[in-house]
Amino acid sequence: MEKILVVDDDEGLVHFLSRFFSGQEYDVYACGSGTAALEKVQKEAFDLILLDYKMPGLNGLDTLREIRRLQVKTPVIVMTAYGTMDTAIEAMKLGAYDYLLKPFERNELERLARDALEVNRLMKEVVSFPSSSGRPSTVPKGEVKIIGNHRRMQEVYKLIGQVAARDVTVLITGESGTGKELVARAIYHHSSRKDKPFLAVNCAAIPETLFESELFGHERGAFTGAERTHIGKFERCHGGTLFFDEIGEMPLSTQAKLLRALQYGELERVGGSQTLKVDVRIIAATHKNLENAVEEGRFREDLYWRLKIISIQLPPLRERGEDIPALVEYFVRRFGEEYQAPIRRIDDGALAKLQSHAWPGNVRELENTMRRAILLSSGDVILEEHIKFDSGQHDMPREAMGEPCWARIEKALDAIIPDLIEVCHNKIHESIIDRVEKTLIARVLQQCGHNQVKAARVLGVSRNTLRHRMKKYALPSSPD
Repeated sequence: MEKILVVDDDEGLVHFLSRFFSGQEYDVYACGSGTAALEKVQKEAFDLILLDYKMPGLNGLDTLREIRRLQVKTPVIVMTAYGTMDTAIEAMKLGAYDYLLKPFERNELERLARDALEVNRLMKEVVSFPSSSGRPSTVPKGEVKIIGNHRRMQEVYKLIGQVAARDVTVLITGESGTGKELVARAIYHHSSRKDKPFLAVNCAAIPETLFESELFGHERGAFTGAERTHIGKFERCHGGTLFFDEIGEMPLSTQAKLLRALQYGELERVGGSQTLKVDVRIIAATHKNLENAVEEGRFREDLYWRLKIISIQLPPLRERGEDIPALVEYFVRRFGEEYQAPIRRIDDGALAKLQSHAWPGNVRELENTMRRAILLSSGDVILEEHIKFDSGQHDMPREAMGEPCWARIEKALDAIIPDLIEVCHNKIHESIIDRVEKTLIARVLQQCGHNQVKAARVLGVSRNTLRHRMKKYALPSSPD
């Protein structure tokens, strides 16, 4: 369970924040002074710190300065009723994730806290490489491994090692689900900026009208609804690494400002006139062909070449099928430990089923498939019946796989026919997908002790979506 530290001398506000975050299933700790906060952060790790600016003795900014001197990477949100520009700028210079003006709205508090906790996870979850044998060994807590011994993956590892310590822009390309963000985080964790922020920007998820504000910030009154100065991701990430996922989706108007920030290390907030200096390393990723986008006028040529100083191409999983057993073994160990499941091995038939799949969703699809398999298995062995694919069968052509693999696919199809017959015979109106989803959600809730926040995170959905599914399937909100 994620841990939040609230530092404020206002007992009423501390009580409110403790109830607010405890209700969202976080562990909340509180103290009333900066000195007490420093003692706590030296004894235990937190995932988020909410820090008041105005306190007797050591104020919020001095406390933040000491927290950063102690090399604590935990995101800090400064809370203040004195919302001057100087306070905001100083807080960001000292490494605050953001600041909140009192009194604040619950929605704004929840959004900032959620984003900061995600940043904390990305910075602290170390990405490592496989052993020289290419086989997974142990899975230390808080660590994620890049798995694969295929020749093309070895080339990827070599490139990461060559560029990580050098402050250059990197462009990572490859199909969706091949692990582009993992490579970006591996570069970050092995760079000289590893003690500074790592922020990820999903370019496909930001509306075009908000893009510039999200990246470069805006001044109060810059547009309708801009009620306070907003610090953009570039300023938040000063000294750190900014990862642009799906950069091919970035609007042309924003690309020009990004190019200026890359070339000169300068930006202006929306509605502002002051030029700000920023020191940020850029890593970008895309599943699109940017050269085609340049030719079609959808991506700036000068930005493309500025990004492509170093290029890393990730192969799709179907082109490195010999890595599947090692990936499966890694996910079995990782999720077995995560869910405390007594899984010893995977059945030969289940492994054959996995090896014969085309994996249109690549490693991400395999990860989801293994997570489900472990949650659905009731014993210590993963069987064929536990393997449920995200995207249907999507198998390779018969002639591409060879007769033995095709025979295994036919066997896998035979295994699901009884389910289909049962559904038709009993006139059950819910689909097989619904049945699998209901079973999966029930098992995840059980494994997570009916902690809905944790279960939603495991399933990769929002808490509201989880509640909707629980209502749909009449699943209890607490153990019987």
